Amino acid sequence: MCAAAILFATDDVQATTIASALPWLEIIRCRNAEAGQELCTGYKVCLALIVTDHPDDEGYQFFARLCTLQPGVAGVLFTSTVDFDLVRGALEAGFSGLVKLPINTAQAEQVVRQALERHHLQQENIRLRTLLPLYRLGEQFAAASSENEILEHLLDAVSVQTGASRISVMLFQPNEGYLRIAASRGMESALVEAIQQLPGEQIAGWVFQQGKPVILNKEDQTASLFAPLLQQPDVVSAISYPLKIRDRNIGVLNISQKETDDRFSEADNEMLAILCSQTAVAIENLRGSMQLAATTRLRTLFEQYVAPEVAELLLKEPANLTEVGDIKQVTILFADIRNFTRLVQHVDLQPLRQFLNEFFQFFTEEVFRYQGTIDKFMGDAVLAVFGAPVQLEAPSLAAAHAALAIKERFTVFRDQWISRSPAFQPVDLGIAITSGTVFFGNIGSARRLDYTVIGNEVNIAQRLAAKAWASRVYVTESVLREIGDYFAVEDVGEIALRGVEKKVQTFSLIGKKTENTMP
Repeated sequence: MCAAAILFATDDVQATTIASALPWLEIIRCRNAEAGQELCTGYKVCLALIVTDHPDDEGYQFFARLCTLQPGVAGVLFTSTVDFDLVRGALEAGFSGLVKLPINTAQAEQVVRQALERHHLQQENIRLRTLLPLYRLGEQFAAASSENEILEHLLDAVSVQTGASRISVMLFQPNEGYLRIAASRGMESALVEAIQQLPGEQIAGWVFQQGKPVILNKEDQTASLFAPLLQQPDVVSAISYPLKIRDRNIGVLNISQKETDDRFSEADNEMLAILCSQTAVAIENLRGSMQLAATTRLRTLFEQYVAPEVAELLLKEPANLTEVGDIKQVTILFADIRNFTRLVQHVDLQPLRQFLNEFFQFFTEEVFRYQGTIDKFMGDAVLAVFGAPVQLEAPSLAAAHAALAIKERFTVFRDQWISRSPAFQPVDLGIAITSGTVFFGNIGSARRLDYTVIGNEVNIAQRLAAKAWASRVYVTESVLREIGDYFAVEDVGEIALRGVEKKVQTFSLIGKKTENTMP
């Protein structure tokens, strides 16, 4: 068994003899309490070997201080004087073994090994006592549904584990740039609400900015670099520990002791390291799940009004959504239910609503099937876009495929409704497809936006659909250039459209050509 031990001996000969008797033990040597304390600030030891004959000697004082600095350290007393008072004093001081000088190697090894074994068992018990509450805390964190609930569980655990009389958790508020108290114990509510600190400001701000913990006890506060920042002289002990997730700090845990004379130790610091790590992960996980849930809800809401591709685009864009948009080359498909106004006068509203919903349903299915986007429903008409925001190699081809599929499904759909009521007999569908340059993006104000398409081709498609009859699909010359090798068309001639200066050369889409393979 090999362990780190510190040997306190003023006599060099005795120190050499003891070290020689325990060659398997890693030993560091000190000659006085000051040197020993300095060594132990940077060196973790589990065993102290103290050579002294008197309880009032510096060796006893050093061991007492070491037990405070490193709780749980085992102690073995080496002495040439063995009597009842000395043994009782050694036990009261916390020594777990005694070796009589001059040294007997076998006895010394046995006593030291027993002391190390007791130390090991003690640390194992401490570890188990620590892990069980942490396990329960982890379960509580996993079940928490809010940050406040997580922080309350943390405060409970810190209070039990450290006995601190004042506890606060400060979280950084990115929108304000300040640390604010999110949960606390033992603090007045007015003080909690008033405290805000910039990163780097005061002790908590320094801990947040540097990501390093600070432990202050009354004895060394005046010598600390934080002495000018200490505003409460009645604090006897305090620790500030960062809440860190990976390399990012999200807050600070502060604990302090006022009402007792207890001091926080490195063991408390290590406990807070575990608690703060668990808390930071729990908060980060909760924030992530809440953000995912919010995004999902928002996406679901968006997709009730726009195509999934548009919803995805809007969710990824910056806060100023009025800037979302661009000039694009796209294909427009417009469909208009003919004679619907007359239908409204003869059919109840509820069946009309059902009729429109069923029409819009299969219309949307076919547009999405060919990767188009529904721009808007306009009463008894629908506007769809191909080529944006989802880019397509042949948007007019996709629109033509969708139009023929819609035409075919509308024929079946119309017959079904005629069988329900003769009032649906006059109902017809006109479809038009145009292509060209348009603006596609958000239009409106910061409070009310419409993600839509604007341009002359939209007007032409709408007017041309109003001219189509018997479920015909009218296409313009620019569309024909892309689909001509794959679809048969009939020349309709030039059509004059209301609001359009020049007549529009128009073709009626008949069907797919069989001689060419469709892309």
